[in-house]
Formats: sequence, structure tokens, C-alpha cells
Amino acid sequence: MCRLFLKIGDQVTSNVYDEYIASCSDYRGRVKLDVHEKNELSIYDHHDGYGYAYIKDDHFEVRRFNEAIFSRPPIPDWEKIETDVLLVHARRASPNIKVSVANNHPFYWYNGDEYVFGHNGTIKSQIKNFDQRKFFLRGTTDSEKYFYALLTAMGQNEWTLSKELVDNIIEPWDYTGANFILSSPSKAWVGVFYRKDSKYYTMKIYRTGKNIIVSSSYLPYLGEPTELLTNGSIVEIDIKNLQYYFLE
Repeated sequence: MCRLFLKIGDQVTSNVYDEYIASCSDYRGRVKLDVHEKNELSIYDHHDGYGYAYIKDDHFEVRRFNEAIFSRPPIPDWEKIETDVLLVHARRASPNIKVSVANNHPFYWYNGDEYVFGHNGTIKSQIKNFDQRKFFLRGTTDSEKYFYALLTAMGQNEWTLSKELVDNIIEPWDYTGANFILSSPSKAWVGVFYRKDSKYYTMKIYRTGKNIIVSSSYLPYLGEPTELLTNGSIVEIDIKNLQYYFLE
């Protein structure tokens, strides 16, 4: 289980980054900043590594680390990056899945086009509905296989995404959460799918005049979310035009 963050558009203030990182560590000054089902009665830190991806010179750069995101917050690094897209993933490893850089998100794939991907949740089923001749596993996570299942289906659908396509992929799976953020250099997609813990898995969109921000956690500095993404919803974001649409 994890915390996701996506910034599209102009740079944001360090306060926004700080609130996201604080939500990953659960407590800041003994005050719980983001209350949900998993931390109502205990501390629920996302301490098993983190990673981020951003666009530089029209291509994705990916950075992944084994340390907890809140142990040495990378805000100064993020503030130096001039990019229209920043995707961040803070990991809490699912049971029996190794903590390693190879298992950290975002995952990356290139075939002329580029995609990066982050997942929040646990998929207990054995995922086999991806093209194993094309996609080679580098880690041992359900998340990497989920990424390849989405790409396999998109490749069969003219590289477009729809709610029906995702529903067909995940319908037979046993999962707690199958939330994802998927991005290419021109489009991003946010999917919200869960079977328990609605507070934890509901994603938030914050829309300002200069950016679109998507977060697993509430970001009080930005005020009330523009959208609360309910279970079963998918949003497509046009990165260049800073517009988003709900997919049918």
C-alpha cells in the first residue's frame, strides 16, 4: 500500500510537497495529518522506499531509493526540476514482497513511446494477463505486472485507455486496491479501484490556474479538493492543455 502524488503544469510551493511527505510519515509534531482506516488506531508509515519520475528534454527521468521518503525529504531536488510532470510514489510494501529498488515505483517502459506507472494497493491474484514475450519483469511485485497488463491491453486498443478496458483487466483479480497513476509525456491517467478502506483509497484532484495535482492524501494548503475520485472512476489528463476528463 502506498501514497501517490502527481503534479502537472507549473512548479508548486514547497508547502504542497511537505504536506504530501508528511502524510507518508503519518505524524508531524504528534499530529496525525491524514486520517484513514489504516491509521485510526495506530501509526501507518510508508517507509519502504520511494521514487519519482519527471520529464526532461521530452523524455522521462526516473529516480528510485530504498530509504523512506520522510527520512531525507527530496523537496530541494524537486524544486530544482523544471518539468510539466512529476510523479511520486512512497511505498509501504505488501506482505512477503521484498523491499528493494527493483520493486520501487514508478516503473518505466519504452517502445518508441514512454510510460511511467505507480500503483496503490495489493493484488493477491497471480497476474498473467500481460504479454510475457514483450515485458520482462525486473522485480517481484504485483504492481509491475499490473503495469504490463495495462500496457498489453492498451497496445491492443490503439494505445487508448477506457473504464471498460481496466474493468476487464482487474475484474477477476482478488485485490484490496488497484489505484494507479499512468503517464506518458503527453497524457496521464488516474484510476481508482478498491474493495475496502474508502478513505484510504479515494484519490483527490486539486485544480488551480497553473497546474493539476493528484494525491492519495489530503493537501490542506491547497484547500478543498476540486474532485474526490470515487471507486471505479478513471480520469484522463491532457498535459499540454491542463485539462482532465472522466472516461466512460
